[in-house]
Amino acid sequence: MTDIQEDLSQENMFLQTVANALGRKTVLAELPERQEAGPPAFWREQKFEEDQPLALFKSNLEALTGRVAIVRNGAEATNQIKLWLKVLNAKSAILWDHAKLREYIDSTRLGVKTAFWNRDTSRRELIELAEQADVGITWVNYAIGYTGTVALFNGENSGRSVSLLPPTHIAVMNRSDIVPTMSTVMRILLERRGQGALPSAIDFITGPSRTSDIEMDLSIGVHGPFRMWAVVIDD
Repeated sequence: MTDIQEDLSQENMFLQTVANALGRKTVLAELPERQEAGPPAFWREQKFEEDQPLALFKSNLEALTGRVAIVRNGAEATNQIKLWLKVLNAKSAILWDHAKLREYIDSTRLGVKTAFWNRDTSRRELIELAEQADVGITWVNYAIGYTGTVALFNGENSGRSVSLLPPTHIAVMNRSDIVPTMSTVMRILLERRGQGALPSAIDFITGPSRTSDIEMDLSIGVHGPFRMWAVVIDD
């Protein structure tokens, strides 16, 4: 048997195994018709209890070595971040110049040198500030319970470098912005696209940076932060 014949034989065996698992006697000769696009109806229509999205988000992010603090207001959120900065022995932090972040977090009380990512500073200087900061602090547009993921909308006052370059990323969010599944966020994005209101870029971040592409050896913090912690304001 030639190498090509052996490859085809293995491919047929693999496809037959899949067909058997799906309850079919033989491999389909033509593509099956699919009536719907995106996630199947049973997934889109599943119901969640009111507290489930937060509980799922907390357990799933913590399973990835993240930390989740649930607070009642901006003053408690500021205190929590100040405590974490002290634990980290942080000297500096860079924050998005975001209206919600300024509303809830009193940067003058954090006890470290702070800088804001905004349009008034040159891009080169902002990247240098992010590179040198111990912590990057962002505002979360949506968080996804099922995966422990945060979705960040980027713009001129909310640069990606803030969540990418410092060794620790602290993400702040309202509880009401935690949704059950990724498909919920996708529906919202489709609505925003119809309104011409999509951001310039969207980051989906699930826990600290991790990779195993070199000999399957898991490494943390190679391509981004070592730590990804979250503060949830129970609004």
